[in-house]
Amino acid sequence: MSSKIFRIAPTIVLACLALSSTAWATCSNDSLSGTYGFVHDGTDSTGTPATAAVSQITFDSATGTFTVETTASHEGVIATDSTTGTYAVASDCTGTGIPAGASPFSFVVTSTGFVALHLLSEGFAVKQGPSTCTNAGVQGSFGFEATGIFLPATGAVAFIGELKLIVNPAGEGGIIGHLASSENGTFLTFPEEPVTGSFSVDTDCRGRLTIQPKGSPEMHFSFVVVDGGKEMLAIETDADTVVSGALQQLFKQEMPL
Repeated sequence: MSSKIFRIAPTIVLACLALSSTAWATCSNDSLSGTYGFVHDGTDSTGTPATAAVSQITFDSATGTFTVETTASHEGVIATDSTTGTYAVASDCTGTGIPAGASPFSFVVTSTGFVALHLLSEGFAVKQGPSTCTNAGVQGSFGFEATGIFLPATGAVAFIGELKLIVNPAGEGGIIGHLASSENGTFLTFPEEPVTGSFSVDTDCRGRLTIQPKGSPEMHFSFVVVDGGKEMLAIETDADTVVSGALQQLFKQEMPL
């Protein structure tokens, strides 16, 4: 599936870059400490998207342990879960994590977080950074992308858009913007899909986002704020969807003096 290839390719590139940089890097558990947002997707044995998940994972380098809170779609069924585990980072910046009661996963530490691989699943993480865990802390304009499938599977779905997150005097988060989408061979351009919506950020840097495309049902997402509020990693939480994506702050060009 082409959309899945596009999801995997950036992770492969990141992993290669991370591995090439380790020629002079010396890593340890201290290289992976603090709190990260982690978006990860899984496929079934045929390569069809089967799971999409976003996690908030906190590493304690002193004890070599981690805790993780996850919201996931398992073949269109949305669930939340929490677990703990142990991890170890080698000097070449590769590592292994072992969740309690589950099989290990492999990862590579990068300059912004890590990339990870498990059986039939892969993903990437970005460090949370300075706390901006309020609605006001993430207001601004963001590029939005998401890919996956709707069930029963009839083909890939993908969305990109420009979303402006605003906060009213009461502190409530609102959204205006446009989407372009591709769904089962039907393509809609930005002018055809104006959107409105709302968002809310909790003090733990997790939040919820609702997008209302004109003439279409609402779309609901769960996200984790990362990179000091410049990015959010997300999954759709509507039933019968396996969709993950991200919001990234738009480029701000400095005006000449």
